[in-house]
Amino acid sequence: MARPRKDADEPGARERIADAFWELLECTPRSAMTVGAVVKAAGCNRGTFYYYFSDLDVLAASAVREEFFSDDALVRAIFGALVEGDAGSLQRRVPRRRLRRMAIAIRAGERRLVDQTIRSEVQRRWESCLCAEGEHLKPAATFAIQFMVGGVLGFIAEATERGALPCPLSPEARAYLASVARATIEAVADAQGMTQVEVLARVFHD
Repeated sequence: MARPRKDADEPGARERIADAFWELLECTPRSAMTVGAVVKAAGCNRGTFYYYFSDLDVLAASAVREEFFSDDALVRAIFGALVEGDAGSLQRRVPRRRLRRMAIAIRAGERRLVDQTIRSEVQRRWESCLCAEGEHLKPAATFAIQFMVGGVLGFIAEATERGALPCPLSPEARAYLASVARATIEAVADAQGMTQVEVLARVFHD
């Protein structure tokens, strides 16, 4: 790694760059963003930027991952939306800034990045809870989890792009979401050789 520029040693240089990314994303499509604009908004130089991030794609991926998964609130909320049959549970469980930045990223053209990051982190969370170190979820469990997450994310992304969140659901839609949650837990439990109670306790322990 190259020697950091002077301002890379200043407190919060990396955080300032990440914050500048989010600030610019509110008014600039991701495809139009430049390193020059980021370092100007962050109050640092290009050397500092490249000390922490090799390019804008790496910055975007890092900013999204750190913003959405500094804790497991979003992982819990996605499944909670299914269990409760209520997409609005996301707003009750997830910090407002996180939801706002998710919407910003999706509208600025980073829907795919948001989708891939959330899928990966949800998968990692379930795997760490249900598998011994070094082991992986069974293919059937992985499919069930990814299918569940994909449906929720698709709904959130479409509603976000239309500016339709929060989006009240009909009783029929709520019942359907709850049935998907039950089917997911059942499929994962069967694949992993566990009881449904054990899966829920491991993944959603306090």
